[in-house]
Amino acid sequence: MKALFLLSLIFCAALAARWDDHETKRQWLDFKTKYGKAYASPKEEQLRYNIFKESLARAARSQAANPKATFGVTKFSDLTPEEFTRLYKIPNFDRSKFSNIPKKNFTAPQKPNLRGCSPDPTNYDWNSCGVITGVYYQGQCGSCWAFSATETIESYFALDGGSLTELSMQQIVDCDTSDGGCNGGEPTTAYQYVEQAGGLDPLSDYPYTGEGGSCQFNNQEVVATVTNYNSLDGESGLYQQTSSSSGGPVSVCVDSSSWQDYSGGILTQCSNNVDHCVQLTGYAQYNQQGAYWIVRNSWGASWGQSGYIWIAIGSDLCSIGDYGTVVTAASKK
Repeated sequence: MKALFLLSLIFCAALAARWDDHETKRQWLDFKTKYGKAYASPKEEQLRYNIFKESLARAARSQAANPKATFGVTKFSDLTPEEFTRLYKIPNFDRSKFSNIPKKNFTAPQKPNLRGCSPDPTNYDWNSCGVITGVYYQGQCGSCWAFSATETIESYFALDGGSLTELSMQQIVDCDTSDGGCNGGEPTTAYQYVEQAGGLDPLSDYPYTGEGGSCQFNNQEVVATVTNYNSLDGESGLYQQTSSSSGGPVSVCVDSSSWQDYSGGILTQCSNNVDHCVQLTGYAQYNQQGAYWIVRNSWGASWGQSGYIWIAIGSDLCSIGDYGTVVTAASKK
């Protein structure tokens, strides 16, 4: 009787394993179809399939740690975390570049934005003010820092009365010699470059390529200039900035180690090893249970929630309050 019971357990375990493998292969086929994945050889495909299985296991662990979010298959599921960091993040984030940026003084008089937008204190997204461009895709280039800086310049240019204009992050990637182009950098030195160069060309004149190149900046095409930049003090600074009619969106640098498998919901657990820069566009349910920041990424609209991620407010999750910066931008006179 005992032997029969053991045989039954072994059979059930084998059946479950076969089902798991069948389901994983189905997900793999769906993944390849959805994202147009093709590999150079059967050996390469087997390697990517094994990585895919590891990604599913990692996503399950992230799901258990973040019950208010959803993790699973994304377009990055065939990359190892090391590959993903090298291709899409900042491997060597330099905190020292933020140390000498003046903190914004919220007690000083501030002028309201020229668009007449007035944030609600509990729920607000600066997208509703018409000062956020569409979600970008940085490609396999560690240029998130340039995107974060450019997006913030775009927003404050629009808030100062300019038309919402896509500006050239490629100009920063190619021409900013203080940073590393596709090998990473920081928004603060990007602002400094734009200020010293005399402004940014429009994206239509200096398009993004997804790789570094020689500087093609044309100062006759400049649309937006930068005259000042400030850092913010923690999550309270983020809220003061985003909830004020004299404020706006914020460039933030964060830990994105759990973002590779994110597909929706509110992130409630996160590490603090900063490796990525993005744009914070608003907040929801502030000072209420379940409050979260609304954050725009540069991994394309097919990632996350149409290119966005929600991050819980109140515990400096992902170091979101540690490296927030804003700029003063205007049209070239």
